[in-house]
Amino acid sequence: MVGTLEPRKGYTDTLNVFDALWRQGQDINLVIVGKVGWKVEALVARIKEHPEFNQRLFWLAGISDEYLDRVYNTCTCLIAASYGEGFGLPLIESAQRGLPIIARDIPVFREVAGKHATYLPPDLQAITGGAVIKQWLEKHRKDEVRGSDAMPWLTWQESSKVLLDKMAGQGSKR
Repeated sequence: MVGTLEPRKGYTDTLNVFDALWRQGQDINLVIVGKVGWKVEALVARIKEHPEFNQRLFWLAGISDEYLDRVYNTCTCLIAASYGEGFGLPLIESAQRGLPIIARDIPVFREVAGKHATYLPPDLQAITGGAVIKQWLEKHRKDEVRGSDAMPWLTWQESSKVLLDKMAGQGSKR
């Protein structure tokens, strides 16, 4: 997971899912990359005091872009569990590397990732989320998981042009 720790990002829900999976004997890691945001004191304490902290639960705060690139290239997938998102830059960063995406089923993630992601239920719970992750893991073991390399995305320059065109009334259809 990549992004500032804040309530809308779904870190607590995802940690609940992974707690359930670990109790079921799943040998999987959860890597969180992001700085402390707001209203996450309980989450930060939970992560730091978690029995799996630095074993199967990792939190990387304040890392460089180069280190983040290495994390993306090492991980098996991106989990994007936000309740609400302005855009979802980690989805694009994952697509640039062909990294599979598991995302909460919210409109912006559907718009950005379309058919190039596996979707978690919007009301993510430990049981339903765990079932999606377990099914995804089984497909991964069989090499049946689709990557995100075919996902269309815009460069910053292209995205800026679309915005400027819309502001100027050009209404680019991208």
